Amino acid sequence: MSGSCASRALRDRFETIRRAEIERLTKKFRGLSDDERRSVEAITKDVIHALVRVPERVLAAESSEPAAQALVRLFGL
Repeated sequence: MSGSCASRALRDRFETIRRAEIERLTKKFRGLSDDERRSVEAITKDVIHALVRVPERVLAAESSEPAAQALVRLFGL
């Protein structure tokens, strides 16, 4: 798997987890206004972006197949 593919797969994996957790917590969000729900969505997306940013930089800088394979193994991509 190339670095760019691993990066995309990692981002997709984290986004899937984010959506599942938002769905799981739907009952707790019932009291939120639409603006508050949009804020929760934006904040959680920002967290995902921050988590993926460092591995993406490493993969882009090194273009290393071993680094990409490590991400695949670590995160089950």
